[in-house]
Amino acid sequence: MSQETDTLEKVLVEDYAVKPPLNFPSAFSTSIDLDEFKGEYSTSSELLNLSPGVNVRDFGGFGQFKTISIRGSSDDQVVVLLDGIRLNNPLSGGVDLSTIPINYVDEFEIIRGGASALAGSDAIGGVINIKTKSFEETFTSSSVTYGSFNTLSVNLSRADKIGEFGYFFSFNYSRSNGDFDFESINGLQLERINNEFDAFSFLTKLGYELNGWKIGFLNEFFYDDKGVPGLGEFQEVNSNQKDLRNLTNIQLKKEGFINENLDFESNVFNRFDKFEFDNPNPLVGIPINTDSKLYSFGANSKLTWYAPKENVATFASELKFDLLQNGDFDDPKRVNLSFFAGDEIYLFNKRLLLNPISRLDIFSTYDDDESSADVTFSPKLGSIFYLTDRVLFKGNIAYSNRIPNFSELFFPEQGFIGGNPELDNEKSFDFDFGISFLHPKVAFELSYFRTQIDDTILFVFINAQRIEPRNVGEVTQQGIESLLILKPFSFFELFAAYTFLDGEIDDTGAQLPGRPENKLDVRGTLKHKHFETFWETKFVGEIPLTPFTGSETTDSRTTHDVGFKGIWKNYFATIEIKNLFDNLNVRDALDFPLPGRTVFFTAGINLRR
Repeated sequence: MSQETDTLEKVLVEDYAVKPPLNFPSAFSTSIDLDEFKGEYSTSSELLNLSPGVNVRDFGGFGQFKTISIRGSSDDQVVVLLDGIRLNNPLSGGVDLSTIPINYVDEFEIIRGGASALAGSDAIGGVINIKTKSFEETFTSSSVTYGSFNTLSVNLSRADKIGEFGYFFSFNYSRSNGDFDFESINGLQLERINNEFDAFSFLTKLGYELNGWKIGFLNEFFYDDKGVPGLGEFQEVNSNQKDLRNLTNIQLKKEGFINENLDFESNVFNRFDKFEFDNPNPLVGIPINTDSKLYSFGANSKLTWYAPKENVATFASELKFDLLQNGDFDDPKRVNLSFFAGDEIYLFNKRLLLNPISRLDIFSTYDDDESSADVTFSPKLGSIFYLTDRVLFKGNIAYSNRIPNFSELFFPEQGFIGGNPELDNEKSFDFDFGISFLHPKVAFELSYFRTQIDDTILFVFINAQRIEPRNVGEVTQQGIESLLILKPFSFFELFAAYTFLDGEIDDTGAQLPGRPENKLDVRGTLKHKHFETFWETKFVGEIPLTPFTGSETTDSRTTHDVGFKGIWKNYFATIEIKNLFDNLNVRDALDFPLPGRTVFFTAGINLRR
């Protein structure tokens, strides 16, 4: 039998309002349990945006491209995992959050701060692990949402366990016209055009236990077809994008492998991505038609040893292949071999936890003309000091990295723009420290973070006629994160998260574009028997639009959402109003307009055995 139940982290997971990530307990993190949002019409980007340190960049509202920033990072400096399997693709690096359906998700786990030691290249800002629902509890659920702009969302899910065999299926379909009104920069009221989308997904999980071995199978399929209108005042009428993703993973696990103090896990995975973009008549430039196919596959294994004297040691390795089929990029390929070692060391009667980990990555990247090899070493040290059972101090220090993606290295040469195969890796040194107070009825956390990124990669003008990715120098990101959760009574809960970010490009002193300096999210919930009321207030400060001093900014904004939910036996119905006071001057990212007031009705059924 494993000794896992003897560790402090297991106790914290069961009892407290703030839960540490199971693979790195000292990290500053947020765990978002989707049971708290059951019956609501929420998206992955909306829920992730509630976390301190997190900022979602929204490029147009319903179904449109959405990226994530953690502690001022770019989206390609955040690793996104689905049940531990990487979703980031090597073409652009980042993950579009609009392609993550909410209905099959059980929990979002957000690790803030440099984490290349945990997740490999790209984790300069942090890691998001999307945990899908389990079949350990039998349930059937179905819901339908309809609302503003002819928005429709349908879900059907089923989970059951029959003897040693378990299964979970989830089907999701969503669509919207997305034709909302917005206010232009010169005060005119316009309508968003070419902003419709259709998307569907299907997730399958199977499991079987045989002689102590757990065999798992996961397949996730997603497809969407959407218009891409672009900037608010200069909308593209004919541009269209299609995304397809299919991820498969086969897992083998055994607790008590060889002996009772060893656990074993192995995964074999494959992911296929297809991206199509077409704009036959752009407002500026020549017609665009691209079709990219990405293949990623590999295997990993992990041994966990519950060693004497309160040590928990982990050893892991992974081999992964990435291939891009796009002749314009010369069909680049990448091979990544990695090795991981970590330890959880408990000292002074479990008052002090030290968590040293390190990772070695070996990369080979090549296309028809160029080849390169990189070796990166990513160490991280975390610590927790338990002043009391309720009060603890945490700190982390880490060195992380990001190797250039295929777009940065091999962007098709077009005279005025092209890739740069001579790029160096981005490298970051970061540390954070803070205090947490943990209690079942109240949790509070306050932390300071600082990140120094060297050899930052940006597409820049190298002369009046050419744009090219270059290593532009150093970026410093520092700030404060605070989190408050109150559960004083069974019928009331309050959540508040505030982030202050001072992110500067060292050479110019300019604030990082696309990142607000101040961000506050508040959510309250009142419950009474069969009824529930919830509200959210969201404040986002001014967002710089360019990486230059004196840059234009968006206006700061405050929006309010409110909802009412009725629950009777296994049935529920919800009405929600988002952007309650119809603020039409809400803009994000590179000055993209977002919807004003929207109304949604949701009804469904949850059957549990």
